[in-house]
Amino acid sequence: MRMKNKNKQDSLSKSSEKKGDLLIQVNELMEKLENDYGPLMLEELQKRLIKTIEDFQTDVSSVLAQAFENHRVKYENFDKKIIEKIDGNDDDVPSFIAEYQTKQKNKK
Repeated sequence: MRMKNKNKQDSLSKSSEKKGDLLIQVNELMEKLENDYGPLMLEELQKRLIKTIEDFQTDVSSVLAQAFENHRVKYENFDKKIIEKIDGNDDDVPSFIAEYQTKQKNKK
């Protein structure tokens, strides 16, 4: 049993060493990339962020404008229907109400 545990520990320590060495190498490569290409990458990232924000702002403005236009049209039509009902031009008015409204208009 002790032999198996010792072998496992040895293989784990070797594996950890390899991982550590690989991480060091990756870190060195990343530092080199950062020094060589960092400013270019940051500039490109900034351009892309600005473009994304501008696109988002355009989309939001468009959606809001359409929503307000739909709201305006809906309530303009609603106002017209109310005016028609007040004027008595609505066909959905029951006959006894229409007769009463006619009598009221004639009295004036």
